[in-house]
Amino acid sequence: MPEQYRIIDVSRTVEGDMECWVVRQERPDGQHHLTIFPTSSLEWRAAEYDIDHHTPDGLDQILDILLHEPFLPDPLSAPASTAAKGLAAPAPAPVTLHNAPDRASARAAHLERIAHTKQTRVTVAALPAPTGKAGAAAARADTDLLEVIRANHGITPEGVAEKTEFVEQARRRFAEQQQTAAYRPAANRHPQTLAEPVWDAALPERDQARDSDSDQEPA
Repeated sequence: MPEQYRIIDVSRTVEGDMECWVVRQERPDGQHHLTIFPTSSLEWRAAEYDIDHHTPDGLDQILDILLHEPFLPDPLSAPASTAAKGLAAPAPAPVTLHNAPDRASARAAHLERIAHTKQTRVTVAALPAPTGKAGAAAARADTDLLEVIRANHGITPEGVAEKTEFVEQARRRFAEQQQTAAYRPAANRHPQTLAEPVWDAALPERDQARDSDSDQEPA
């Protein structure tokens, strides 16, 4: 049974020279968990996985990916027994953004991993806080804390086009060089993202470090 992390606050902060979104969640044990990702991450995921951000469903899909990526096991080291349908290529290597035949195939495999994680590990959701007051509960239920990100997603056609070109160049480079082992994704980069810099991947290690002192706001 997966744990449910309830979104209780969404804000912006600056990490180094990067503007980031901070999504604060409450765990079942009452402790807080922070997911921090650069504001540009939404545009990166749209480009990496060819997701149409112009539709509400597309934007929600991007947000769902970003909020659950910190809980994904590394597809290159996850045990084969945990693989679900669509997670593995016919070859021994699992399907990732680097080796998928196209971005649609990479998206399908990544969404399978997200769905498997939501079924078995953690589900992040914007739910109203438990309360005995029906009126207060109804008011909270009408308030989606992620709406501030949707309204300020910052995705532009020019930005998606530029990032898409970067993604396709990197994928072509990998395809050309993987046989000679001349190209390898950076060790600190998730295989399901090609975003530059690495902060454009959700960072579970940073989230876990912040978790140990959840009463402090991010710098």
